[in-house]
Amino acid sequence: MVFLILIAATLITSLISGVLSMAGGIILMGVFGLFLTVPAAMILHSIAQAFSNGSRVWLYRHYIEWRVLNYYSIGAFSVLIGFTVFRFVPNAGLVFLLIGSFPFISLCLPKRLNLEMRKPWISFSSGIAVTLAQMLAGASGPVLDIFYIQSRMTKETILGTKALTQTLGHFLKLAYYSLILSVTYEEITIFNAETYEQNQQSTFLPTSTGMITTCMVFAVVAAAIIGNYAGSQIVKTISDAQFKKAGKVIIILISIMCITKGLSEFS
Repeated sequence: MVFLILIAATLITSLISGVLSMAGGIILMGVFGLFLTVPAAMILHSIAQAFSNGSRVWLYRHYIEWRVLNYYSIGAFSVLIGFTVFRFVPNAGLVFLLIGSFPFISLCLPKRLNLEMRKPWISFSSGIAVTLAQMLAGASGPVLDIFYIQSRMTKETILGTKALTQTLGHFLKLAYYSLILSVTYEEITIFNAETYEQNQQSTFLPTSTGMITTCMVFAVVAAAIIGNYAGSQIVKTISDAQFKKAGKVIIILISIMCITKGLSEFS
């Protein structure tokens, strides 16, 4: 049953990301965090989101602001180097609290601060902040949104450009948790203790040993791509204003849920 929940969550959240270019990654990390250990959640989430965002890069390739990637990459790789040196793995409670706090942090920023993503120093700062969030919390949508909230880009350009930088970030996160920390998806225990005990006898599990399997990876990838394609069809029916307004509401709701879950992990 857990296997089906993870695949369904990937499909639904990829659809959400495909429409709003936000919220999907946070929700998916929240679902994965309920059932999986932190390293397993980070690895499987990286795979799902890399293909989810990667498919969106292809769909909106003609709208992307490619120059953003140059300085963004410098910031992103700087964070990867720092994590490689310190070998840090966050606990589950911290993950949820970080995910939930990002949107409220963005509300504290002064409105006069013009965070236009196409400015070199802004894209560099975004690379640092967003990649740091991805490494710590798995998802970074609310942090990335800070750099687009005042943007004059069209919804198609936002979807494509955000997907481009997010794809890079998720590949860096995957490299850190699977290669640099020297764990592979065949070797890492996927279920946390409570979930594994409850689902040990389930016929829906792809493995009886509680490990991530190739079958699970392919299913997650397929769900991510299908969800994004469906989302791209919905995007055609909404305006730029509706696109930005809906995203703000959903992000706040999800953030409250994540903070509640994070606090419960420490109680």
